[in-house]
Amino acid sequence: HCLKQWYQRRVRGQMNDAKTQIIIFGPSLVLKDITLNGVNFGGSASVCFINTVKNLGIYMDSALRLDNHVMELKKNCFHTLRNLAKIRFLLSEKQLKTIVNSLVVSCLDNCNGLFYGASAKVLNQLQLIQNGCAKAITGKYKYDHLDDDLNTLHWLPVKKRIIFKLAMLSYKALNGLAPSYLEDLFQYSHHGHSPKLIIVPYLPTRGFGDRSFSVIGPRLYNALPDSI
Repeated sequence: HCLKQWYQRRVRGQMNDAKTQIIIFGPSLVLKDITLNGVNFGGSASVCFINTVKNLGIYMDSALRLDNHVMELKKNCFHTLRNLAKIRFLLSEKQLKTIVNSLVVSCLDNCNGLFYGASAKVLNQLQLIQNGCAKAITGKYKYDHLDDDLNTLHWLPVKKRIIFKLAMLSYKALNGLAPSYLEDLFQYSHHGHSPKLIIVPYLPTRGFGDRSFSVIGPRLYNALPDSI
């Protein structure tokens, strides 16, 4: 009942038990010892516990591996690229680049900060999508080598795009260009040789906390050269 009351105060609406889902995030070793079938908040339906939820277009699994999301993203992106290949002869390279950026690359960049700290397997799958976009624009085939096509298109590789996104958000948060809930995560350190250092929260153990923006943002910002 406490959860239902909290929801009503924050959202100012009624919780629909039939459409509500609950997920528990944690390490696989911990989750395997937890068995929960559902919770009843006093209504006619019970709220189920599930392993994967969709939030803001992102499929989030209980271990935050993001495998399900990458699988779905890869399927949708390559479906779009195959359809574009059928009409490629009608478009100039500039037009094709604009369409690919709008329909595919935008999906690749959506909430990509979540992939910081993800496994090499997940990052490799994302890089395959970006490589497919580059080949679709340049007219290369599936097994052709990309050479310097990413540089020609002025695209950073996926891993560096993720770091760039997080560093940019950190810069905005420190310069009053981000929402207040992000600005509140950053505090300047008054110790050390550089006055620009940001305090990185201390974490007693390694885990999901290492991938939170409150830790990643200050850490990436502190690593930037003083000239930037």
